[in-house]
Amino acid sequence: MNDNSFKRNGFFAQKVIKGLASRNMTGYYAVRVVTLTLILSLMLGLCSCTQSKPRPQSLITDVVETNENAYECKFKEQTFKFMLFLPEKTDKNTPLILMLTGKGNNSSGFRLQTHMDEDACPRGYAVCYVQPAKGNGGWGWDCGLLEPGEVDSLEYLINLVIYLQDEYGLSKTKAFAAGFSNGGYMIHRVAMEGSDTFLAGASVAGTMTALVWNERQDKLNIGVLEIYGTKDDAVPQNGNGTAAKSPHPAIEEVMDYWASANGLDSSSVEALSDKSELTKITARSSKTQVWSVKIEDGVHEWPKEEIAGFNTNDLILDYFDLFC
Repeated sequence: MNDNSFKRNGFFAQKVIKGLASRNMTGYYAVRVVTLTLILSLMLGLCSCTQSKPRPQSLITDVVETNENAYECKFKEQTFKFMLFLPEKTDKNTPLILMLTGKGNNSSGFRLQTHMDEDACPRGYAVCYVQPAKGNGGWGWDCGLLEPGEVDSLEYLINLVIYLQDEYGLSKTKAFAAGFSNGGYMIHRVAMEGSDTFLAGASVAGTMTALVWNERQDKLNIGVLEIYGTKDDAVPQNGNGTAAKSPHPAIEEVMDYWASANGLDSSSVEALSDKSELTKITARSSKTQVWSVKIEDGVHEWPKEEIAGFNTNDLILDYFDLFC
């Protein structure tokens, strides 16, 4: 409650006390009236302080199912495509995962690459594979790697989340995003600018671009999971020396930033396999965690269990479960 609320409610209580005195109302009855008046004024003050911003309406229009689980829609007069898979039962607690394709890929191709819906839907998640519209840089997301398209990618993703939540009765607070390559780079922009909509993001073989890095915020509350290989030249690293020649920050610095911005200060490391190492950064006072997985000799791909020694989908879902 702010100072003005206290002053306003105190003034209201004083008027009641004066009114009681003018009517010679004292003793037990007067105490009861004053007490109830103070409680009521405090409750009104708390309500005025906890009012949240109204939920925006989605600007997604003209949604058409073009094939089984495949859809087209319009956003600001531009056509977008996505695929949607729902769990057996949905309700107001059902979380949503947006799956962001890599550059040049489409929704169906990304589904074949990851099979995320096969693992996520049985665990109660709705999964939407999303492909960007074609911009000046080709089929890619506006994350600082390509020339931006006519419509801002993040604005579209936020409106898509709102549409899917409202249309299918999903949770209005449990939205996540995961992406590969160019989609993985976009995850870092989603986390930086979309924390009002998304609880956490998982970036596979991506990092933060210099454009997003240069506009980073000091404090945020959003989870980030990063999965990368030491032989992936698309992810600048201090460990293998590739960051020295890259315009983008090293992934080690990026993950340190996410930990600092979230106020996390406790680190632990565990082996997922003889090739993969998971670092978890946490804090006692926060539910948010930042995870980073380094795969020795890993290349630019959605990690395969037989090579990396862990199931990528299960790890991502275990991470998102922390926020549900």
